[in-house]
Amino acid sequence: MIIKKNIFSKINAVIFIFLIPILLLYGLSNQVSVQVVEGLLQKEKSNQLEFFRKQLDSIALSLAMNAITLTRDTTVLGMERIMLAGEQQLFNQIESTVQEKLTLQSSANSWYNDITLYFPSVHKTLSTTLRQVPYDEQKLDTNVRNSGWSYRSDPFRPDMSSFIYYAGGPINENGTLDQSVVIVEVAFYEQNMTSLLDQLKAGSKGDPFMVDRQNHISYNRTSDKQTTNTVVDHLFKNLLEDKGDFVTEVGKKTYLVNYVYSQALGYYIVDYTPLEQILSPITKIRNFFYGFIMLLLAVGILASFLLYKHVQAPLHALTGVLKKFQNGDFSVRLNQWFYNEFDFVVVRFNDMAGQIQHLIENVYEEKNRSRLATLRQLQAQINPHFLYNCLNFIISSASLGRKESVIAMAYNLSDYYRYITRLDDPDTCLRDELKLVKNYLEIHLLRLQRIQYEINVPEEMMDIRMPRLLIQPIVENAIVHGLEPKLGGGTIVICGERVGENVYLTIEDNGVGLSVDRLQQLTEQLDQPMDETIGYGLWNVHQRLKYWYGEGSGLDVRAASSLTGLTVTIYWREGYQHDSIASG
Repeated sequence: MIIKKNIFSKINAVIFIFLIPILLLYGLSNQVSVQVVEGLLQKEKSNQLEFFRKQLDSIALSLAMNAITLTRDTTVLGMERIMLAGEQQLFNQIESTVQEKLTLQSSANSWYNDITLYFPSVHKTLSTTLRQVPYDEQKLDTNVRNSGWSYRSDPFRPDMSSFIYYAGGPINENGTLDQSVVIVEVAFYEQNMTSLLDQLKAGSKGDPFMVDRQNHISYNRTSDKQTTNTVVDHLFKNLLEDKGDFVTEVGKKTYLVNYVYSQALGYYIVDYTPLEQILSPITKIRNFFYGFIMLLLAVGILASFLLYKHVQAPLHALTGVLKKFQNGDFSVRLNQWFYNEFDFVVVRFNDMAGQIQHLIENVYEEKNRSRLATLRQLQAQINPHFLYNCLNFIISSASLGRKESVIAMAYNLSDYYRYITRLDDPDTCLRDELKLVKNYLEIHLLRLQRIQYEINVPEEMMDIRMPRLLIQPIVENAIVHGLEPKLGGGTIVICGERVGENVYLTIEDNGVGLSVDRLQQLTEQLDQPMDETIGYGLWNVHQRLKYWYGEGSGLDVRAASSLTGLTVTIYWREGYQHDSIASG
């Protein structure tokens, strides 16, 4: 069904055209709002992490400076000289002084830390820890070579894992520590960073953590470790700078990841925030707006349905019956009630249609009577063409004693006139029509003794219905105007062909034919009124085909293709619903 641009479709189109820019403008506004919120969130998280990094670096630098200061402390250096001199009493006095100084240095920092002194010259240690720290020269050599802070895990007490920094040196050319050097180890425990991460997380929707390039992660106490590990995988897939941010998906959720690099500790401080929670107010407003739009759309659809039911449907029904009325179905009526103002139109249309049908039926009946009279007159005029010659042949044959010729002529003439005088039935089948043509040709064969004929029509075409007396006038025209004026024998070939719904009957002769100008003139005169210059049989058949099958039918007259005379083709469309003009 082709959708036409009626009032109903135009109104619906206007509604949707108004909705589209509203949706586009709101979508653009919502997108800008989301971008602004994301930008503010990125800036806020970046500032928080930057402050956290400065705080962390400041504490780490302070602890490192304390260690460096102790390497130059005269009391510490004096303790080393006393241990080398072996003065035990003096050593006991200075040891308590150094121990007190180490304790004061450790407690002066807000982070819980331990300070350990290594004396390579005597392979002894002094520490603020409650446990005795053994002197391990190989381990000490390795750690001193690592500049900056490094991570030391405690497999027995994970909560006591720590970050350590060594001050002192240098290392000799042979790779060993100088015998006069005091090595200071400062260690702060990972729980300090955990507490700091907890403070960063407090009041925030993020989940901060720290990670180095060896994938060691320091979590906050309430961290979602599974999600954090996945974020770390995404973090190191990118080429990281000192600070930045990116958006990633973890478990069908979208997270904003911010990070900053601490040069002091060699760790990335990372915080990831679920965007859904941040954008939830905007999402709620968006959903409310779309819900309101859907409600408006539903109201619009309901209004459209009511408009269709009470306006468009009556117009559609009225248009349908008007089209049928236009196509010639004058009996159509609109038998539908709409219970509104259109019911008045229905009543008036039915009254109008009834009056028009009555007038048209009267005119049509009168037209059919006139057409039937004309056609019967045309058929009657076909019959007497050669009757006198046939009777003369019978008389001559009887007087000459040719009994067989008389009987054959009488039989063929009887069948011929029995067929053409049966005017009560206007149509016939192709089989009966060809039998009539064969009777007619046999009559001429008896009369002239020099005519041959051939009928090549497929058996499957024999039951095609057609008007009576279509082929005989063409054959008669071929004999009278084509073969009789010719010296010697003559041939007529009748062929049939069906192509789809189109039927073609071709009558071809080898008579004298027509000139090109006369052939063109004859073709033009077939659609003109009858006059003395045109063959009556051809014009009669052509006009009757037009009456029965409309403009897509008629005669095609041209020079013969295989013989020397004319070829006349009768054609029509078999499925055409013609008027049965003789039924009334």
